[in-house]
Amino acid sequence: MPARSPIEGPTGPLEARALEVGEIFAARYREYQYRFVEFFTEHLSDVSRSFGGDLQAMLVLAVVGQVRIATLTQPVPDDPENEERGAISASRLADVTGIPRETVRRKLALLEKRGWIERTSGKAWRLVLRDETAVARQDLSDVDQRAIHRIARLFAGLEALVASGEPPGKRP
Repeated sequence: MPARSPIEGPTGPLEARALEVGEIFAARYREYQYRFVEFFTEHLSDVSRSFGGDLQAMLVLAVVGQVRIATLTQPVPDDPENEERGAISASRLADVTGIPRETVRRKLALLEKRGWIERTSGKAWRLVLRDETAVARQDLSDVDQRAIHRIARLFAGLEALVASGEPPGKRP
């Protein structure tokens, strides 16, 4: 019998831990909410400034980036002949983001003009890479560094919150 992945299914160790942590967050809602909202508002404000207030363009770019990252984490190796691997259609972007299709198309054109994404021959969209790194990531490196610091602060704060309290019903 093959071994199960630790994140498989609703009864896997990762999901069980997530349920425990969720109970702690629910029991200590104000502390959790404060830390999360602090992170979220700082991050959105920072990203908004970097995108000239255009959070929809940021969201479109983020989804295109997630598609690329997903292809890098899948066991199938990159096929240089398959330019559609790691790409997503405008229609699918609209479905995923909830942004109207015409608006998605305008955001894609803007991101293309910035040199961050490109259209494939199959009319899907993918990140533009330079030296195996997304051009958008290079251009947004300052935001990225601030985000790493912000996420580390959030993680440390939430980790401390979880360590300081067991969920209701788990205490001796």
